[in-house]
Amino acid sequence: MSMAAYDELLESMPSIGILSRKKRVIAFIKVTQTAQKLVDNDQLSEENCLYLLSVLARKCANFQKSSVMTALNLSTIDLKLIPAIGFKYANAMRCNLQMLPVDQTENT
Repeated sequence: MSMAAYDELLESMPSIGILSRKKRVIAFIKVTQTAQKLVDNDQLSEENCLYLLSVLARKCANFQKSSVMTALNLSTIDLKLIPAIGFKYANAMRCNLQMLPVDQTENT
């Protein structure tokens, strides 16, 4: 795990607008696409990547807001748009919010 990977995730975070569900979900997808590339290129393990996403959520209010918005709306989002690491993170966040997890095959 490295600061370079964390910085890469942070730099991939776009604007989320003001109370914009669409921009927040898009921001979450963009950050988790970057995270998925780090995992796919063996720069991070899945476990370390999930950890970095949780650190990012604590340090970057905009990512935290985009994560919560995605988690709350996960069952209505086309799951083909969300990278595997993003789905896993958002589903874990749903559990933290005392919501039922979403089945990955539910809306595909």
